[in-house]
Amino acid sequence: MSRTPDQVIEMLEGPVNSIPTTFLRDGRLDWRGIAGVIETGIAGGSGVSLLTFGDSQLESLSDDETAELTKFLVEQVRGRALTVAATRRWWTGKAVEFARFCKDAGADALMVLPPQQAAVPEGLIAHYRAVAEVMPLMLVGAPRYEVLDGLLDAPSICCFKEDGTEAYAIQTMQRYAGRWKFMTGGTLWRHCTQRPYGCRAFFCCYSSFCPRVAKRYWDAVRAGDEATVSDVLNRVDIPFFALDAEFAGGIQAVWRAALELKGIASRWLRPPMVSVSDADMDRLKGRLRGLGLVD
Repeated sequence: MSRTPDQVIEMLEGPVNSIPTTFLRDGRLDWRGIAGVIETGIAGGSGVSLLTFGDSQLESLSDDETAELTKFLVEQVRGRALTVAATRRWWTGKAVEFARFCKDAGADALMVLPPQQAAVPEGLIAHYRAVAEVMPLMLVGAPRYEVLDGLLDAPSICCFKEDGTEAYAIQTMQRYAGRWKFMTGGTLWRHCTQRPYGCRAFFCCYSSFCPRVAKRYWDAVRAGDEATVSDVLNRVDIPFFALDAEFAGGIQAVWRAALELKGIASRWLRPPMVSVSDADMDRLKGRLRGLGLVD
């Protein structure tokens, strides 16, 4: 049974396990690894298992694979966490059809990414409203306020994954405080800048392979332990994301290599995405060991 918008709001809290879809070297989906990612997050204390266009590599999946991944997520979680599905850049009819599929599969909420060329506010408002008639909806990105103002009376639109500039995120959290439950994407550092504005949920890559980092950060936030928050950011989070510039394939490739080093999933991405090479794995292992992220 899918959860209500009020239940989604209540459960969208703390570290969010944003599922990094992994593949085998030949390009097939790494189902064992995806299951391992989900289980690591739940066992590590994340109450949200979420698919998203970027981390979950939906651009590299077909529509059928996206549906298969969504059903797999719900079945693997088995009600132990909030499940959030995500759309590709579909027209309204297809997005509504997929929302019905997600609801029937048992997903709790759907993150809706509108078509890239959709710009007219009236069209976007109608797009979101049509999907929200089917199931609880999560906004994503940086929609214009003209669009957001047109959605305030739609109760099934209940949460918002910010994905714009820092200035946009903070202004939006202030403007719509109390209306939507907000979640940050990306780094712990980004969440740290937004928590004074009421943001209590955050994407956390560590939930998938080293959840003790997520727990240490979130426990410190709730306890008001700023020294520990600072320690996690400066000793782990900032240097980890700095690896984006050091290895071919960037942070998405580094993240999946960390999963492989932990024995959770395969490191491969589908081309044209670039994976960490065999030659670079030892060097990366040394970097991650220095951050305390692998043994």
